Amino acid sequence: MIDKEVARLFDRRSALFLSAGAILTSVLIMRMLQMQLFNYREYTKKSENNSFRIQINMPERGKILSSSGTPISRDTQTYRIYIIPEEALDLETTISTVAKELKLKRKRVDRIYKQIKKQAPFQPVLISENSNWEELAKLQAKNIPGLHVRNGFTRVYEMGPAGAQIFGYVGAPSEPVPNAPFMTTGITGLEKRYNEELTGTPGQTVMITNAVGRVTGEDKTQFRSAITGTNLKTTINDAAQKAMYDALMQHRAGCGVALDIDTGDILAMVSTPSFDPNMFGTDDGEEYIDSLRNDYMKPFMNKAIEGLYPPGSTFKIVVALAALESGAITANEKIFCPGYWDYGDRRYHCWEQEGHGWVTLADALKHSCDIYFYQLALRIGIDSIKDMAIKLGFTQKYMDGILSREMPGIIPDRYWKEEAIGYRWVHGDTIISGIGQGFTLTNCLQLAIMMARTASNKVVMPRLILTDEKPQFANLGLQKKNIKSVLTGLEMVTKKGGTAAGSAINVKGARMGGKTGTSQVRSISRAERESGVLTNEQLKWNMRNHGLFVGYAPTTKPKYAVCAITEHSGGSGPAARTVAATMKVLLSEKK
Repeated sequence: MIDKEVARLFDRRSALFLSAGAILTSVLIMRMLQMQLFNYREYTKKSENNSFRIQINMPERGKILSSSGTPISRDTQTYRIYIIPEEALDLETTISTVAKELKLKRKRVDRIYKQIKKQAPFQPVLISENSNWEELAKLQAKNIPGLHVRNGFTRVYEMGPAGAQIFGYVGAPSEPVPNAPFMTTGITGLEKRYNEELTGTPGQTVMITNAVGRVTGEDKTQFRSAITGTNLKTTINDAAQKAMYDALMQHRAGCGVALDIDTGDILAMVSTPSFDPNMFGTDDGEEYIDSLRNDYMKPFMNKAIEGLYPPGSTFKIVVALAALESGAITANEKIFCPGYWDYGDRRYHCWEQEGHGWVTLADALKHSCDIYFYQLALRIGIDSIKDMAIKLGFTQKYMDGILSREMPGIIPDRYWKEEAIGYRWVHGDTIISGIGQGFTLTNCLQLAIMMARTASNKVVMPRLILTDEKPQFANLGLQKKNIKSVLTGLEMVTKKGGTAAGSAINVKGARMGGKTGTSQVRSISRAERESGVLTNEQLKWNMRNHGLFVGYAPTTKPKYAVCAITEHSGGSGPAARTVAATMKVLLSEKK
């Protein structure tokens, strides 16, 4: 009886197992049919993808050139040295040997070990990104297992920090590009704006890999050569750029712009302090970048177009032309300067406490008499001043679409003040606008354009990218006699007794005219005037006056216009010397 029951139980279990096995077998067969017959193409494609590894070959990046064709930024061939850990006989010995030959710093070696721990042993680990042929030859002579070399390019910035904010730099893209671990892209400046043209067309190498991803060969039928990027020619004059940078580096911070009046070419554009993008790829690169980001002097900022400054007495050129054009004054009319001027319930002071006595327009420009321009501004009103300022190039953005973050500045009037500040315009606002103070703010490029338009009586427009076409500028429409009267005064500024006599130049008979400017960054109270105004040396650096100078040369036939601003330098002397140094280089060049 028991045997029969056991037999029935066994039969039921056997049937159950056989049924389950039949069902599982049917499922597997159906899955195999689906994979091999119905989804054949899909899995074939996946199989092919798993057996190839595409390596993107980056092209040589196009050069950024000066106006003479000299490279400013260029690629140089380099050798990236890397190791495949699993191929090394003794990993620690391999790394130690390479580190010694390449003189790698300890922190660089630590990064290498950290990277090795993060990835599979058959994946390459970068050892050195910028090795030269001499270093490579020494390592290859040792025949170190696991050590590999790959050709590539690294960016070289020939001018270093002299214009780094303008030319920009390259770096890794914000998101990694598959199969292109060494790809770079423009991060700032011209490198970013013209990245597509400079980058060129990548090529490819297709590597054959096995099931676990190890390279076993190359499919040469799919090889594609990289195509070099297009060169970008700028208007920058090498010598002028370096001269302006060297001159500005004598001071803690500042900026400058030099223009060709005939073409509008930007011959130099400098902002200091600056940074050296050649340092970014070094072992200390990360620390260097961190120090720049934390620098309150803002080395990444292109102060020539991003920085806004009260134009100070350089703005007297605008007021003079506005007054002459309106007929409110003649060039020979005299105004008396006793060192102060009482208007309403306020006393306005001239920078020269003893006063300048009776002065004409030319005298007022030569000595930068504040009292003369206070009264001139009040005669013509803020609307006439603003109209002339706009005509001479203020409030406009010229590098839009080429360089980022350009600031248009402010030329105030009654409507601006009511909207921006909520107070009505008063005569005192007009009076201090006459000497470029108050709410007026401009950038360095605009001041250079003002000088170029005044010297030429043409609507000079700046350009940074060089083309074969020579620009044709419309006439500014100012009366020639008024232009001549102003230029006569500006020519006297650099002569004996002028505010920039110490910066006079004479290059083969070519001389420079211009206008000094000192813009206050603090108010001087009546109590301080009575007790004695503090000297710049007695003030903290950031409370000292800015110094400005706009110049043109030659005075007989203006060709160049240059502006320099030295932050908190106390006076215009450093800015005038910067312009003089730049102008000497430009006037000395053979045409």
